[in-house]
Amino acid sequence: MTLDAIDIVGASDPAAEVVRRELLDQALRRLDPGHRAVVALHYLLDLPLREVAETLGIPLGTAKSRLHYALEAMRLGVVEPGPTTRPIPGGQVA
Repeated sequence: MTLDAIDIVGASDPAAEVVRRELLDQALRRLDPGHRAVVALHYLLDLPLREVAETLGIPLGTAKSRLHYALEAMRLGVVEPGPTTRPIPGGQVA
C-alpha cells in the first residue's frame, strides 16, 4: 500500500497568520499618522492613490511619496521570524 502526497490548497497555519498580522500591526503603529493613513486607505481599503489623495486632502504626489516612504520604513522595520536557534559552547545548537 502506498500513500499519495496530498496538497491542500488554501490551508494555512493559523499561528503563522497571527504572527504575520502582529508584525503588520507593529509596522503600522511605527509609522506617523500621515503615512499610516495612506497605507491603510490604499492597501487595506483598496482605494486608488488618486482617491487616497482626495480623501486626505493632499496632492497626488504627496500621497505617492508618503506611500513610498511608509513602505520603505515598514520593510526596514519588519523582520520575519525565523529559527530561534543560537550557538552554545561546544558547537551545539539550542
